[in-house]
Amino acid sequence: MNIHNASATLWREVGLNMRALMKKGIGFCVIFVILTLLCVQMAFARDYLFLTGFVKSYDSNTGIVTINVTSEGCKGQREFKMPGDAKEGLDASFIGQRLQFYIDSSACEQGKVYNILGGR
Repeated sequence: MNIHNASATLWREVGLNMRALMKKGIGFCVIFVILTLLCVQMAFARDYLFLTGFVKSYDSNTGIVTINVTSEGCKGQREFKMPGDAKEGLDASFIGQRLQFYIDSSACEQGKVYNILGGR
């Protein structure tokens, strides 16, 4: 074996090793990007609290509805703000009705007014 063949064989092996390293590096990079995106998605995830209760009163001027909540996470009389598009369709027959709805929080504190996101 002459020096030229040995040199060519060495460079071929180094080239093969570099290709393998490049493939591994790209794989690690792709995995890293996917895991980073999953973490970012979890950081921006929102939890909404699903509640059930009976409507006690409704102020059509402010859109604030008082509900006697029966759900365990938020029991008691609480005030919630109705969405703008739902304000027009509410009247006195709404009072006393059972309402199931979502609020824009994962917790419920006494004295704080939460926005109702949707319900039935």
